[in-house]
Amino acid sequence: MNAFQQFIDLSMQSMGIIPLLALILLIVLAVAIERIAFFGRTVPSGARIDRELSAIDHRQEQALREIAVRYRATVFGGTLQAVVDARHLDTPDAMDRYVDEAIVRTMPQLDKHLWLVNAAVTLGPLIGLLGTIIGITESFNVLGAAGPSAGAVTGGIGHALIATGCGLIVAIVGVAANSYFDKRARLTILQLDLLKLMCINRLHLTDYSVGKVRSVHGSHAAVQSAFVRPVGAELAGA
Repeated sequence: MNAFQQFIDLSMQSMGIIPLLALILLIVLAVAIERIAFFGRTVPSGARIDRELSAIDHRQEQALREIAVRYRATVFGGTLQAVVDARHLDTPDAMDRYVDEAIVRTMPQLDKHLWLVNAAVTLGPLIGLLGTIIGITESFNVLGAAGPSAGAVTGGIGHALIATGCGLIVAIVGVAANSYFDKRARLTILQLDLLKLMCINRLHLTDYSVGKVRSVHGSHAAVQSAFVRPVGAELAGA
């Protein structure tokens, strides 16, 4: 109860700065917990999808559909469904643009609520600085009064330092969380791009290569027939 009363007194003396910083820190921690749980599910799902796509034949549409249905609830669900829908497009470029649209639609899920962390990184030190100004102002007011006591002067300075420290704590926690989540988001984007490239390379580009080889063999056969037939005719006439 004594600690709670001290917190109330400190809040009143800082004009609400300390409770406000505590609220901002609580919001940062809540967002961090939610994002840790989100990326804790997302990144392993991307790795599993990578393994499953590598193990199947991309020409089998049913196998792709099964993977898309299995991971429908994840961040990769929309991209997987776009891959299934884009399989019958004529060119790799058309499929690339179609799947890119699905990836862009997925982006807001990756940085959801992270703007709160970014705002806390900026607001925390500024609000702490405001509390510092309030505390120093109290000290100057005490000094201006008749017969100031040492405790009254140092009390205002102590409140100023506490507000500064709380603001720095909010900023430090926010910067650490923001850096971690930026890395997780980039990794998820790389997994989405890898998923897209795997499907395009193993489907459209393979078909193109096979068709090109067949066309080359066909042209060789046509050239051979063009030369063999006249020579055969001359030999027959001789």
